[in-house]
Amino acid sequence: MNDLTFWFLARITGLTAFAVLSLSVLSGEALRTSVLDFLASNRAIRKLHDFTTPLWLPLVFAHIIALLFDKTAQIRPIDVVVPFVNPYEPYFLPIGLGTIAFDIIMVVTVTSWLRRRMNNTLWMWIHRTSYVAFVAIFFHAAQSGTDFDAPLVSAIAWSTAAALAIIGVTRIVWGRLPA
Repeated sequence: MNDLTFWFLARITGLTAFAVLSLSVLSGEALRTSVLDFLASNRAIRKLHDFTTPLWLPLVFAHIIALLFDKTAQIRPIDVVVPFVNPYEPYFLPIGLGTIAFDIIMVVTVTSWLRRRMNNTLWMWIHRTSYVAFVAIFFHAAQSGTDFDAPLVSAIAWSTAAALAIIGVTRIVWGRLPA
């Protein structure tokens, strides 16, 4: 495989992981927003959230592995888990944001698997950090790749961010449903 293959793999898996995580966060937020209480009992939305949450794992791991093999990206194994240590100057911030998002989503995913053994309040606070991770992923994608220049990709990403912001504001104003 040549370096261009890894570059394409990194782009494809990164964009797909972004889409899957967006669906996971949107469906999870919709399940607990009081304005959308009719969705709370919708099994399809619940199943979508439950399905997309672990689906991101192989996509993100493939994204990371492709970047580790891509000579242009200059990603080292330490950059995957420790944010802001990559010396690649034009992408210092986006790579660091990607690392932060990866770390947060890993913690959220692992604690979701351990939810039955955890204090529910602690689990909820950890789970809420997925919003921070989404913001980090959004800016990671917007600043590190050329794909956001494509109108379709940009429209989908900005629409997802707007939907999350709108649902988030409605949760603040009108409340949330109990977990």
